[in-house]
Amino acid sequence: MKVRLLACSALFWGLTTTVLPLVAKAVPLASPIEMAQADGRLTAENVQAVVDQLQLARNNQDVAGTLELIAPFAVTVVTVKNGDGSASTTSRIAGVDAHRQMLEQSFGQVQSRDSLENYVTIRIVDDGLGIAEIYQMETVETLAGEAWIAASQTVLYFGRVDGQVRVTSATVDGWMAARPAPD
Repeated sequence: MKVRLLACSALFWGLTTTVLPLVAKAVPLASPIEMAQADGRLTAENVQAVVDQLQLARNNQDVAGTLELIAPFAVTVVTVKNGDGSASTTSRIAGVDAHRQMLEQSFGQVQSRDSLENYVTIRIVDDGLGIAEIYQMETVETLAGEAWIAASQTVLYFGRVDGQVRVTSATVDGWMAARPAPD
């Protein structure tokens, strides 16, 4: 359970990716009714601003700041594979309360993280849907002294909710492995 929670922590809002890119076969997880709540035009600039705010909130382990950027109906699906490929775990996080609980638990276990690789691509779809694909590899150290390396591909879907650009759904595909001890 501890490793699974740490995996979600390292990969949630993943802002992490694999060395060899994983193929994201994701579609928006919000229902058509929920997506209808999103209105207005999205731009690459306002989506990038939300991605930057998410990264800052994550780096500061700011639960409230992260939740402000997520639509109340948001759904996140996180799939984590062991570094050796022997097993995987998938978690589905739906709604603000579930996101808050996961963030509080996971932020409480991380002592430090260091980004090794990070890049973002943003697309705006004609119907007002924004998509950010985030690739990152990072090292993570827990309060318990464990050292991990994590990598993932995160796909965030954006819409306008109550006039604000918000994450409406997300998928994270990644892996985690114990970091080898230095020689």
